[in-house]
Amino acid sequence: MSPLLDWGDARHFDHTRDRPCCLCGRPTPMRSHAGEAVHKVCAEAWNDAHPGEARRYTRAAKDRPQYEVGTWRFHNDGPITDQRVPVLGQVITTNALDHGPRQITGPGQEQPGLFAA
Repeated sequence: MSPLLDWGDARHFDHTRDRPCCLCGRPTPMRSHAGEAVHKVCAEAWNDAHPGEARRYTRAAKDRPQYEVGTWRFHNDGPITDQRVPVLGQVITTNALDHGPRQITGPGQEQPGLFAA
């Protein structure tokens, strides 16, 4: 069985109106990450019924292992496992003294958040 979804963020609830669930057709104020109207339990049942769908996982850390947070279509809000500030790639600047470009690079290219398997 797939894990239960954590949709505690207010962005998963539309206070303005109910819309038909994309899976069962009954009205719901709940919204997926992509804005689809869907009941949380319908999304959990869909995740469980589609084990071959692309999955999303948290990043592994020293103090916690990687784990599944749902399918690519319906997935968890978190938790956020990597709280480092993302480092941008190459930045080209101009040195005011010699008017030539120089490269400044960061220590890494990793981005925080979820990734697919």
